[in-house]
Amino acid sequence: MAANATTDTLELILADDVQRLLDSFATAMQVRIVLYGRDGRLLRQGRDEGNCRFCQLVQECFTVRPCLELDRQWQLTASRTGSCQLYICHAGLYEAIMPVLVGQDLLGYVVFGQLRGTAALPVTLQETFPPDRQSTLKKAFLALPRISEERLQSLAELLKVLVDYIVRNELVRRGGHHLYHATVNYIEEHLDAPITLADAARHLGRSVSSLAHFLQAQGTTFKKLLTEKRLSAAEELLRQDSNCSVKEAAARTGFSDPAYFSRVFRKYRGYPPTHYRREPGKSS
Repeated sequence: MAANATTDTLELILADDVQRLLDSFATAMQVRIVLYGRDGRLLRQGRDEGNCRFCQLVQECFTVRPCLELDRQWQLTASRTGSCQLYICHAGLYEAIMPVLVGQDLLGYVVFGQLRGTAALPVTLQETFPPDRQSTLKKAFLALPRISEERLQSLAELLKVLVDYIVRNELVRRGGHHLYHATVNYIEEHLDAPITLADAARHLGRSVSSLAHFLQAQGTTFKKLLTEKRLSAAEELLRQDSNCSVKEAAARTGFSDPAYFSRVFRKYRGYPPTHYRREPGKSS
């Protein structure tokens, strides 16, 4: 089932040049950029920096669910309209989402944000955040770059030009190569096993160097691909089964050390695995 879903889904394959362009844009404009696949799955956080301190504090208090639900809502809107969408998140920060389209095909989304538009904490947070942590939250809020709505519009226009350039020059494309899918399928079939690049190459009838070079040309490595697929599977376990512990999710997706799993999860997702768990009794 997982293999078929992967084969039927457009993958956002990024060349190294694209990642450098987006990272340079993020650094110059003081924004955080995140890349999502068309199914809403997080593919890459710019510069691997994770969430800002302010967002971490908000998510520690209220869980990550409101963020995930809002992300998905605006992804659907961007997909439906085919245009960049500007919005204010539930924590009061400016964000924007740009669909990546090749013709009529949606490959994924580029999201930038974590920018504040005011000098004061949103009233809702002042009223609901624990009083003993208000000063810490305010300090983290004020550490974020402040931006006007006009400048946000300009940043969105620049990002649109950048994404159009990336697509026009074919730096982003469908992940339709049979070898790529064969590699992904092998990983998904052996998520809980200690597999290596050499194991995959032997299974696929390729040399280690040829498979490594192929994946590098797709903008990834075997280790990154393996880690991403394991994390995605762990997310699904935690979201769908409220009785699944972090330790169990780690073991079932190839992580023998739960502490290491939690560190990797936080690095790639920006929050701990416990924050992705589905509320008991709530359907997906």
